[in-house]
Amino acid sequence: MDRDVLSETLADFGMTGVFYAASDLSAPWGIAIPPLPGTVVFHLVTAGELVLQVDGETTRMGAGDIVLVPHGTGHDIVDAPGSRTVPLFDLPRAEVGDRYERLRIDGGGARTELVCGAVSFTGLGVARLLRSLPPVLPAVRADDLTWMRAAFEVIGAESQHPRPGSDVVTARLADILVVQAVRSWLETATPGDGWVAGLRDPQLGRALAAFHAEPGAPWTLESLAAQAGMSRSAFAARFRDLLGEPPMSYATAWRMDLAARLVRERELPLARVAERVGYQSEAAFNRAFRRAHGMAPGAFARHDHSLLEHVTTHEAGHR
Repeated sequence: MDRDVLSETLADFGMTGVFYAASDLSAPWGIAIPPLPGTVVFHLVTAGELVLQVDGETTRMGAGDIVLVPHGTGHDIVDAPGSRTVPLFDLPRAEVGDRYERLRIDGGGARTELVCGAVSFTGLGVARLLRSLPPVLPAVRADDLTWMRAAFEVIGAESQHPRPGSDVVTARLADILVVQAVRSWLETATPGDGWVAGLRDPQLGRALAAFHAEPGAPWTLESLAAQAGMSRSAFAARFRDLLGEPPMSYATAWRMDLAARLVRERELPLARVAERVGYQSEAAFNRAFRRAHGMAPGAFARHDHSLLEHVTTHEAGHR
C-alpha cells in the first residue's frame, strides 16, 4: 500500500521553478545561498569542483554530481574550504529569462561550471515527503543509466553554449534529475521516523492508505485504528511516535492541504470542496480553512502563492 501513495506523490510533484542560474566561476570564489523556505535547492556541477557547506556538513562535488538541499536551508558553495563568501543577491547576474540567470565570477584560478536552482512543489504530500529527507541529499550516481548521462551532458552543453530556449531545456532536465534524486533515496533509505516511515509501517501504512483513498470519509480515531488492526491507544501512540503528530491532526492537515489545492484550481464550488474534504457544512469548512491558511477560501483563491515573490522580496532587501 505504501508504494501506491509514494508513487502518486512522485507522479504529482507539481514542480515549479522559482529560479535557475548557470554559473561560470574561477577560483577563488564563494557564494552564500540564503534560506529559501518552502523550496528544494539543487546544485549540479557540469565542470570542475566545489565544496558545499550546510549546517556544518561538508560535501565535495565534481563534474556530474548533483546534490539537493531539500529544506531550503541557507548554505555556502565555495571553491575550497575557507574561501570568503558573498551573498547570492549581492552578486551581479545577467537575466536570461523571467526565472533564469547567468552568473560569472572571474578570480583567475581553476574554473567550475554549475547549474543551480530553487524549485517549489504543489503536489499533495510532497511537503511531507521532503521533510523526511536528510538535510543534504546527494543523488545516487547511476552511471549505467544512459538517460542520466545524457541529461548531464545536455545541461552542460546548454550552460556552456546558450542558445534560444536553453533556459527551458536546462530547467526541464534539472527538474527530472531532482525527482530522480528523491526516487533514488526512496529506493535505498530506511528512515526510522517521518512520513515515509509511517507509510512503510505494515500497520500504520494500511490506515494511511485507506485515509488517502477517501480523505472526505467520516474518519475517527477508532476507524483508523481498525484499518491498522490495532487498539485505539496503541495506534495513537505509534502514529505519534513515527509521524510526530496525532492521527486526527494529520487528517485535518491533509484535508486542508487538499482543500487549498482544490480552491486554487477553482474547478469546484466551495460547497463541493467542503464535501470532498469531509465537511457537510460550508460554514464549518470556512472556519477550518481560515484556521489552517490564515484567510477565507475566496481570498486564498485570489492570492498569489508563487514563491518567486518571496525570492524577489528577499533579493530587493539586499540591494
